[in-house]
Amino acid sequence: MPRGMPEVIATKQKFYRVANFPNVIGLIDGSHIPIAAPSLNEDIYVNRKNFHSLNIQAVCDANQIFLDFCNRYPGSTHDSFVWHNCRLYRRFQAGEFGGAHLLGDSGYPLEENLMTPFMQPGNRNQVNYNNSHKRTRVIVEQTFGLWKSRFRCLHKSGGNLCYTPQKCGSHHATAQLLCKKKDPINWRRSW
Repeated sequence: MPRGMPEVIATKQKFYRVANFPNVIGLIDGSHIPIAAPSLNEDIYVNRKNFHSLNIQAVCDANQIFLDFCNRYPGSTHDSFVWHNCRLYRRFQAGEFGGAHLLGDSGYPLEENLMTPFMQPGNRNQVNYNNSHKRTRVIVEQTFGLWKSRFRCLHKSGGNLCYTPQKCGSHHATAQLLCKKKDPINWRRSW
């Protein structure tokens, strides 16, 4: 997450340039990482799609870099529970980010520091809000997609989870930074 107000301001500006959504410092989402059925408490790892998983919560920036992970909860855990029990939630509650907020999908509760879409937009302003929200928040979905493409063991298509999801996220961020450093203009092609 951004450290200090200069980084917070720069992060807000990057997100604003995406789709004119103000005051955003990160995008939050949960993703199910498949695991082998554990021998203890097997049932709590079965998610709503009926496979065993961990519910991984991550926050990314506008450059598709993961900034925060919470990887402690089994697949049956709801995103809102993960959010309310993670370290980052406590940091927001303590006011560490100066009133900035995250964007999340409807699996998260609308809160002062967490903006979610209108479920049934009733006027043009709400429709515009949802459009801006969607165009900005899609970045976190793309980031999860890149992560799962690079580390196929995280994708439901198979494989074994040999590293923790947090370690894979760290590897993903490092690989992106190395690609950017090597070729700042065309780094996404080498990715």
